[in-house]
Amino acid sequence: MTSLLWFYGIFGGALGLGLGLRRWQAAAPGLMRFSILALDTPLFIYSYWSVDLARARLYAPIPIIATLLVVLTLWLSPLWAKRLLPDERSQGSFILTAAFSNIGTTGGAFLCYLFFGLEGLSLAYLFLLPYPILIFTLGFNTARRYSGSGPLRPHEYLTRLASDLISLVPLLAIALGLGLNVAGLKPPAALATGVGWFMKVSLACNCLAIGLTLSPRELIPPVKAFLAEASIKFLLSPLAGLILALAVYGSLAPLPSRIILIQSAMPPAMYAVITTNLFGLDRKLANSLWLALSLGFLPLAALGWLLR
Repeated sequence: MTSLLWFYGIFGGALGLGLGLRRWQAAAPGLMRFSILALDTPLFIYSYWSVDLARARLYAPIPIIATLLVVLTLWLSPLWAKRLLPDERSQGSFILTAAFSNIGTTGGAFLCYLFFGLEGLSLAYLFLLPYPILIFTLGFNTARRYSGSGPLRPHEYLTRLASDLISLVPLLAIALGLGLNVAGLKPPAALATGVGWFMKVSLACNCLAIGLTLSPRELIPPVKAFLAEASIKFLLSPLAGLILALAVYGSLAPLPSRIILIQSAMPPAMYAVITTNLFGLDRKLANSLWLALSLGFLPLAALGWLLR
């Protein structure tokens, strides 16, 4: 329980501190970049370096199921968006925050590490494996469609990917970690010792940066949109994740099944909010849905701790 209280304390404390220091909101992008490049990158390398490749067949369904869940929510969420929201920019924000979940160090990966240790962290990052590609293909294409910009051409995907360090560096870290693993090298014990602190500092930096960007006027989302997205994130997605995990692994006893269930029940990803800003969608709606659903998720984390 002490570990879960750490999560609550860092999440709420850093977010609240950011709200109190909004006069320095210009520092938020640099803080986010520091967290991703300096803190998350070593976690990527270690997680993919330490995953047990002898169990690759057991673990292979995890990123496939992650991809299926994104595709499913991208397909179904427009049904709610068109009925509840008046314009396409708001609809695009709703769809992106519904489809992409907080499965990294500020959400699912942190909880998987708390619940199941280093193996849980490695499997959580396997679930995250397809996300950089999905964001830059399906995510960007959806954002452009609802912003009225038209679809991206294939070469534009590669140009954006190659020119954006925030996406390129994690991909290179994944490749490096897997390469070291395939080469048969063992990660230094010192890396395993530092993982917990890297996770905590990354969570604090990201939540502080998010708090700096929030406005009190953006804290409360439209009620119907909130309820619809909550039903997607906390009912539809975990139900689909549960069905897929049971179909592949037969029960919730194997650790991959539990990782899939946890990761499928996460609130919206911060990168979904960043994407709405990048393409001029409804930033206020995206921010308010992110915050309200992230706060609504906190009791579910306690329930997951009790049932783990």
